Amino acid sequence: MFRRAAAFTFAALALGAAVTTPAATAAAACTWTAHRIVAPDGYFDADVDIRGTDSHGNYSGDVSDRSVDMGKVVLWTDGKPRIPDALAPFVYPHVADENAAGTVLLDGGLPSTTRGVYLFSGGHRGPGTLTRLPDPPGYRLESAVALNDRGDVLTSATDLRDGHRVSVLWSVLAAGPRIIDIRDRFGMDLDDDGTVLLGAPDNQLGGLWRAGVVIPLTGEDRPVLIRQIRNGVVVGTAIGSWPASRALAWHGPADPRPLEQGGTAEATNKHGLIAGSLTNLVGPAAVWQDTKLLGRLPFPDGGDADVFVIGDDGVIFGNTSNAPAALRWTCD
Repeated sequence: MFRRAAAFTFAALALGAAVTTPAATAAAACTWTAHRIVAPDGYFDADVDIRGTDSHGNYSGDVSDRSVDMGKVVLWTDGKPRIPDALAPFVYPHVADENAAGTVLLDGGLPSTTRGVYLFSGGHRGPGTLTRLPDPPGYRLESAVALNDRGDVLTSATDLRDGHRVSVLWSVLAAGPRIIDIRDRFGMDLDDDGTVLLGAPDNQLGGLWRAGVVIPLTGEDRPVLIRQIRNGVVVGTAIGSWPASRALAWHGPADPRPLEQGGTAEATNKHGLIAGSLTNLVGPAAVWQDTKLLGRLPFPDGGDADVFVIGDDGVIFGNTSNAPAALRWTCD
């Protein structure tokens, strides 16, 4: 999470060079354009973070409330921000994800209740419905992790017997939650078929969990920052001596492929569009189709991106570092 101190407004910027469109089936060239994302009335644009999108023009995230040093959950519908009444009372909320149905996964506390994990559905077109996920017997849900398009939910939880960390998968195909308790492995993302991407401590390579079977990721002997999985492809970054790094996309558990001139791979969508940085860990922000470099993302004053979310509609969201603002990039 990143803190920003002042609002920054600017006109939409064009990249100025045509690149291949991110849609898997499109052949025409397009130009990346950056658009400012506005905060709700009474808040600063510089304090916005985007955390999820329904890939239909709507998105979600949070905005800092400086009066209490705490965030507020925000939904943007057709570009217009709103703090839903049902989510306004949340204490230290964290939006983790949003799926194609517009359901938002978040965690946080409500007055007179302990911290929990929640689903908020229907909020883009109405008041919305808030549902708390119940704690599985013997466990306490701690944080929201990921939500896929068919409605599966991945969370982090604590085993009340000894306090160790586990992951919990709520699948629409199962009658109840599935506890994923694997030593030194933790769930960090969720594919649309229910595959769980497992992380590991000390930037070791994790693996994939599929229906109870763990499949290790291999093919890279350097520390790796694993980020996301979509449509079976895992993206991440192999790191060397600062600031050396190499962006990778695993097209199979043992098939890491380097991205052309890729420094980092931070996010991807189901069509293979990838966002990250060029050359190394601190290189300029860029976008790829699979492993092919499409071009750099435009920024005001040469900024770089901190956080990426990519919708299946090809829209990219990020938060800049040295030019504080939340941005939305479209390829037109």
